[in-house]
Amino acid sequence: MKQCKAKRWRLAPNNQGVEQELVDSLGVYPIVAKLLIDRGITTADAGRQFLGGQLTDLLDPFSLKGMTEAVPLIEEAVEKKDKIVIYGDYDVDGITATSLMYRFLNRLGANVSYYIPERQSEGYGLNAEALEHIIEAGTSLVITVDCGISSYDIVESVRDRLTMIITDHHTAPPIIPRAAAVINHKQPDCPYADKNLSGVGVAFKLCQALWQRRTGEEYLEDLDIVALGTVADVVPLVGENRIIVREGLRKMNDSPNMGIASLVDVAGLGGKKLTAGHIGFTLAPRLNAAGRVTHATRAVELLTTEVQAEANAIAEELQETNLERQQIERAIHEEARRDVLNQGELADKVIVVAGEGWHPGVIGIVASRLVEEFYRPTLVISIHDGIGKGSCRSIDNCDIYEALKSAEDVLLQFGGHKQAAGFSIEEKNIPALRQRLTEYCKTALTEEDYVPIVDIDAAIEPEDITVELIDQIETLEPYGMGNSTPIFAINSILVQDVFLLGQQKNHCKIILQSKLGPLDAMIWHGEEYHREIFPDEAVKVAFSLQKNEWQGRISPQLMVQDLSPLESQRTKLTTEGLRAMYVIVKDIFRSPTAPKYIVESEVIHRHPADQTDKEAILAIEVFKELGILQEETTANGLTVYRWCHVKEKLDLITSLTFLKYST
Repeated sequence: MKQCKAKRWRLAPNNQGVEQELVDSLGVYPIVAKLLIDRGITTADAGRQFLGGQLTDLLDPFSLKGMTEAVPLIEEAVEKKDKIVIYGDYDVDGITATSLMYRFLNRLGANVSYYIPERQSEGYGLNAEALEHIIEAGTSLVITVDCGISSYDIVESVRDRLTMIITDHHTAPPIIPRAAAVINHKQPDCPYADKNLSGVGVAFKLCQALWQRRTGEEYLEDLDIVALGTVADVVPLVGENRIIVREGLRKMNDSPNMGIASLVDVAGLGGKKLTAGHIGFTLAPRLNAAGRVTHATRAVELLTTEVQAEANAIAEELQETNLERQQIERAIHEEARRDVLNQGELADKVIVVAGEGWHPGVIGIVASRLVEEFYRPTLVISIHDGIGKGSCRSIDNCDIYEALKSAEDVLLQFGGHKQAAGFSIEEKNIPALRQRLTEYCKTALTEEDYVPIVDIDAAIEPEDITVELIDQIETLEPYGMGNSTPIFAINSILVQDVFLLGQQKNHCKIILQSKLGPLDAMIWHGEEYHREIFPDEAVKVAFSLQKNEWQGRISPQLMVQDLSPLESQRTKLTTEGLRAMYVIVKDIFRSPTAPKYIVESEVIHRHPADQTDKEAILAIEVFKELGILQEETTANGLTVYRWCHVKEKLDLITSLTFLKYST
């Protein structure tokens, strides 16, 4: 089983007529018009709404089914000082929804507290035992956020003893719980026009309705909290979500929630203009870590505190928790990755890996990382006491929910959707599950489905890449699901130089040659490109664009999605060539070890003129196979080569690389 490196490019079609119409009607640049069309926006009205939607364009919260029933119930509980409990969830959507409702009801003077289930022992959604404790504590009203729509039996068991309002955004089941009020835009007969709200988005609409009834004004507080949960839940950033996130980011940059500000500082983002990407990849994981490793209540405390010292302390704690989560994740990922490689052909169609005691809070992340590397439907299973809890992530053309359904007789339970799902299984049935899913994938998928797709918005010329172009493109922010970061392509450009960056030298920077000067192209975790892309080669590259600010100078930077040579370099190994390379490599070592990237850089720049860069790199592989070089990792994570003095006579036919490239 090898890394999946080849990718298919899918170029969006051109529509010159509509593009010109948008340019004329909206006054946008042609590239912006093209990007709007790629996102399904083909009329001037739709373009104006997308680019210029304001908070005043948010929909009437009372058009949500269940809102007219919910508002008076909450108003009465607030006035009577009845005990109200917000029942949330442990992911960032649930954390932010809980924080929002708690802050809002406190603002109204309510007698309010909150409850979030523990991920491992209670799991997602309403928990019957927890509700019994809540009732025993004298609670009159429970408001769920980001959960409850699928808990018919649990709601039924307490409906005579507890008033319950459900707010949720998940797909509604055939039978809706008989709560006092149910607010979910996806339930049958709900006339609400925008069906993309997150859990915190629905909670925000409830706050809006209550505030509107109470003051006659629009409630626009805590938009940074709403934006945080909306981005983290990966709902489409179109319609109301786009407006909420854009305005929430503005607040996050100008006057953020105290807890968010502390989290921004410990995450190393202080002083930077925050984007949806910062939320998704930096802030949200730190909040999520609480629910994955300890308890999500701590994250709610961060977002609801009004004491700066407490906010700073919790933010530091979450930073440490996230580091712990990363360590746990790395250890499990490495173990799972080795298992995939050892499985060989067993993992050709679907990846199924399992480990005793793997932390169930991170197996979904590990599954995502394996999909990134191998591009196979992936199931990662944590086994405890003979029962496996699994998390699935899939590829573009594989419906993992349907795949699980085809094997439901060997599962204890399962649920999810096309791209992600979860299940539980007896340990003894895992081999049968692997076999059943392999057969499903053989039938449902083609070989082409196992090649990842890069969707290209537009092919452009290198000389068109300027800071001004990036400024034009940024009018489409914030990016997210439904409005993905624009991807461009250059079909042919020469490489000027290649080198590695970072403390562990695991990021690759490629300098490309443009008529206007060099273009920097960055590949995070792309150290392998240092051994595959060489100066003076012509390559094609797919990328997103961002600005790079360095020592007061702003320049364009390409963030590479895919890069490959247009032609392969000659690769033929000879005994004479290897002898020459042996002398060069031996001369590089001034001590028993040398960093891997330095050895590779040196052989690329010092190899004989009659050898190609690729042949020089392959010589290193031959020396490793012969035992002359040994690859090691230092305590700080840097990969080094050790020069080994081999006394016995070496035979090149023992090197598979030599046998492959010498004929």
